[in-house]
Amino acid sequence: MKKFAVIILFSIVYLQFPYTIGFNDISSNREVSQGLSSNGVYDLEILNDSTLIIGTNSGLNIAYYDFEGNLNFGYFTDNNIVYGGNPALSISDNIIAISGVKSVETSVGSQSKGTGVSYSINGGDSWSYMPQPIDSSYQDFPSYINKWACPWGLFDENSLYQNKIECDLNCADCSEEQSSCMMYDYISWASQDSILNFSVTTEIQNVSYGVEIHGEYIYAASWAGSLRRFNYTLETPVWEVVPLPMDNQSELSCNSIDISTYQINPIGNYVSSENCGYEFDNHKVFSVYSVEDTLWVGTANGINKGIVDFNGCIDWEHLTSENFGFYDDWIIGFENQILDDGVTNRLWAITWDREYSGSHLIYGGPPSYTDDGGVTWNTPEELESKNLLTYNVSSSSEKVYVSSSQGLFESSNYQAGNLWDQFEQPETITTQSVFDAEHQEFFDDIFIATAQGICVYNDNKFRCESAEGDINQSFYAYPNPFNFNETNQLTFVFNKEEGNINGNITIYDLAMDRVAKIEGSGVTRWNGNNDFGDRVSSGVYFAKYNHNSGSSHVFNIMVIN
Repeated sequence: MKKFAVIILFSIVYLQFPYTIGFNDISSNREVSQGLSSNGVYDLEILNDSTLIIGTNSGLNIAYYDFEGNLNFGYFTDNNIVYGGNPALSISDNIIAISGVKSVETSVGSQSKGTGVSYSINGGDSWSYMPQPIDSSYQDFPSYINKWACPWGLFDENSLYQNKIECDLNCADCSEEQSSCMMYDYISWASQDSILNFSVTTEIQNVSYGVEIHGEYIYAASWAGSLRRFNYTLETPVWEVVPLPMDNQSELSCNSIDISTYQINPIGNYVSSENCGYEFDNHKVFSVYSVEDTLWVGTANGINKGIVDFNGCIDWEHLTSENFGFYDDWIIGFENQILDDGVTNRLWAITWDREYSGSHLIYGGPPSYTDDGGVTWNTPEELESKNLLTYNVSSSSEKVYVSSSQGLFESSNYQAGNLWDQFEQPETITTQSVFDAEHQEFFDDIFIATAQGICVYNDNKFRCESAEGDINQSFYAYPNPFNFNETNQLTFVFNKEEGNINGNITIYDLAMDRVAKIEGSGVTRWNGNNDFGDRVSSGVYFAKYNHNSGSSHVFNIMVIN
């Protein structure tokens, strides 16, 4: 493990600032080891004037200035912190929430598995853990023992069957063909109950890609689990499902859900041959973000603006790119920016463009922004013309930063529509992609997250910190993302050495279809082509390494074409 580097000398100038900064003492109650746990740094959030929390692909990390102004890096070792990588990180005051993910082997190949949500109410000194939200057999109504329902048609208290075969015999899809039933349960929301909910009974593909803290609740946005929340102030919190509008609904009001036609279903009941049914893309949730009394939720079908009342119930408005003018409908994240006038709330949305409806492959996507609460939206023309893929948006008092597949871009608050400068990368970082950036304004340090570690920019100089290897990752590949605009090959590493590969590596797409098979011996690389010699499309792929000793390892790869 690499020792941390002292990259900033403390200046007595800080005494002239009109407020007191809270420095971190190394003797803090946090359980932290020195150095980074992984080179793959994907998320940065400012905790306070002297501390950043860092999400990586192998554990939660921290950067903090000590009393002498030296910058230290470390990673959390508390047993209550989620295992694996951190796809989501959120901070509100002294409260931190993170989600976890890991790759596991299943009967259909390697899959992503959500490992839960961890949260701290004291700035990371101690942690609590919530398992990944799944639905029990008898969720809210033990008297409802029937668990199978036809996903088409009207729903009431007699809609569920105990026997799947009997249910299938009474199930016809929207083209009036006999179809298969799905497992459901009933949930309650506000003063309503008997709301039909597709039962998510596994953590597989149930990953929380977004978390947010709002009031007494921590919200989790899950691709296969829709939107959920729990009350973190309770001694024993419980997950609850939060209903969102269906694809064909422009709004969903609290206590006014038509339970005869409504269902929560992040899987969908679409019949492609007949072009009927619904994808239920608005229940496939990527992101959740809080601004004052409003929740913004991004899905595979646009943006949901929710006004939260004093009882925690939510009235939703469903926005789509077709009707409101943002770039496209895959909404991966949000960022709130207060402009120089101190009044204007600018909301940024990370908008991705998938190749076709229902596809998990994406072309790219610039961010879009609104200055009027979502009524109208704008997309920076300069960023749109670059055909980049946006990973994160962050802001400071004077600038906004866009982290993307083509590097880091910055603009002043009032030039974000048409004037962007590209941030030059240090020579030690050979990949172009930047995943996140944060400006620690007290020290005037800009932190930059990459797949090769974290870099800090100050006074026209870069200092970079990296791990000697991914501490908890025996098999990985670099550069990741694999960007064809930057390189034409990907190199695999096993047990910290490129030359240790001894076995077969199979590349799968998200549908777990085989893309390519590589015979590995010594230094082994992939050129990004499939078995037919064609370059693969942009998207997420899985590399499964079967060592000749019998062991098996999996690593996720993002390809940008």
